[in-house]
Amino acid sequence: MPRPKTQSERAQIISRITELVKERGRITTKEVASMFDLHRTTAEKYIRIVLARGELIRYGRCGIFRDQRTIIDFDLKRFSHTR
Repeated sequence: MPRPKTQSERAQIISRITELVKERGRITTKEVASMFDLHRTTAEKYIRIVLARGELIRYGRCGIFRDQRTIIDFDLKRFSHTR
């Protein structure tokens, strides 16, 4: 069983999640869990902390986004019917 994370380790992971989303524009819970070798519920808990701070936006089950413009771009790409 892995050892519990210290408060400073948790704070580093949470700040890194924020940085990753701002760099990429979007990230999912599954990606966070695999990047930091966390259980899915722990990753969700850390993401909820970031969301409570108001730094990022959750958009349904599509992931965590940096701002509204990124959500609009994501939807346009997802729902466009180009051939």
